Amino acid sequence: MGLFIFILFFHINQIPFASSDESRHGVSALEMIYNHNYIINSWAGQPDMWNLKPILSFLPTCLMILLFGKSILAIRLFSLLCAIFLCNLVCYYTIKKYNIYTAILFISLLFTTSLLIRNHAFRSGDIDSFFILCQIIATLSLATKYDHFHITLAAFFSSLAFLAKSWHALFLGLPFLISYGYLIKSHRFNIKAILYPVICFSLPILIWLGIRYQYDGFAFIKEMVRYDLIKRSSHMIENHIHGWNYFIKILFNNFGLIFLTFIFSIFYSYKYRKKHFLTYDIIIYLSAILSSLLIYSMAKTKLYHYGYTHIILICLVTSILIGRDINKYTRYFIIILSFIAVIFAFTNLHKISSIHLPDYYYQLQKNAYPKYNTLYVPQHIEQNERLAIMVFGNFNYDKIKYGKPISKALVFYRDQGNDNSDINRCHPVTEKVTELKNKHDQNEISLFSCKNL
Repeated sequence: MGLFIFILFFHINQIPFASSDESRHGVSALEMIYNHNYIINSWAGQPDMWNLKPILSFLPTCLMILLFGKSILAIRLFSLLCAIFLCNLVCYYTIKKYNIYTAILFISLLFTTSLLIRNHAFRSGDIDSFFILCQIIATLSLATKYDHFHITLAAFFSSLAFLAKSWHALFLGLPFLISYGYLIKSHRFNIKAILYPVICFSLPILIWLGIRYQYDGFAFIKEMVRYDLIKRSSHMIENHIHGWNYFIKILFNNFGLIFLTFIFSIFYSYKYRKKHFLTYDIIIYLSAILSSLLIYSMAKTKLYHYGYTHIILICLVTSILIGRDINKYTRYFIIILSFIAVIFAFTNLHKISSIHLPDYYYQLQKNAYPKYNTLYVPQHIEQNERLAIMVFGNFNYDKIKYGKPISKALVFYRDQGNDNSDINRCHPVTEKVTELKNKHDQNEISLFSCKNL
């Protein structure tokens, strides 16, 4: 666990912002703080009708920034804390219900999820880490016991997951149906088993919708349904062109060791327990994995991080299938796998350590507002560039302008760009670098001072 936490925080302030959900959410969080409006997520000062995510996509980042100020760490801190809590929770759960070998096997498999650790989840400023945490808690709750309390608890965390990533949270429908089936079979089904979960799932969402309605009526929710649900599921949008087997390929190519261990665990558990290896909890975990794979595979728009939840669930069910029937051979297997996990850990550390911030981040920090009143940018800047300007340059959206610079202004200039601002009579403040080391080239972007026009 200590090594896992070290990997999460290692070099975290030296990784540039990703031009994806991290930057989009980070900019919206900063604008919400600046506008003192924690209900409407905005982009460049206008309500954001492209990033159609509910309120919990942004509020945790707002809280981290308010507590710790503007920094790369503050943008990513909530994701880091969710990852730590997730790992601790699953390890504690598996130790209490099974044994310590199950927990060791789970965290060892988790170490091999290099893609999940480095991209768009545990170390990123988006909301995926929190979303994964909520979905895992919901699944653990359903798998623990089929009664109205655990179903209600799962429904509540599914509601929080919806308020983080909207329609993505609905893939747990099949495990809920299975849990209700067991409840009916055991003659314990009653009105509480329906009423309490429905209230706990719908009430937080209805409260958010009621508050949001005061600002823009049904415009946001209509767009959520039209674009984020219907269009994403029926069309390949935003150049995300992938086949039906995309998530299977991701599983093979990026999580091969986990997949092989998962297959081994099924055969091992079946050989040990025969037809009794499919206990209630295993059925819930497998149904959640199958449901996630099927629903996201049927959707036309596919992104690799959609499958992160079922990767964690595969790690969990694999560790349970092997760990609950431990013997001396599986103990040796777990020890060997834990050593392999450590190798993966140091490989991740090596790859992370090779990445550094581009020069313009530091120059923005040296020439931040209020040293310069305004920053002029090209007509198009990337999402991660806007977030860097707001975090390191301390320029709020109303200080970021287009067009010809005025006195006491800073200019964000892209080398060889055709939509740059006029930099006549301005002088560069960015250090020139001749050797380009990664795609965040220091030579691509320069800053010019226009103090005395």
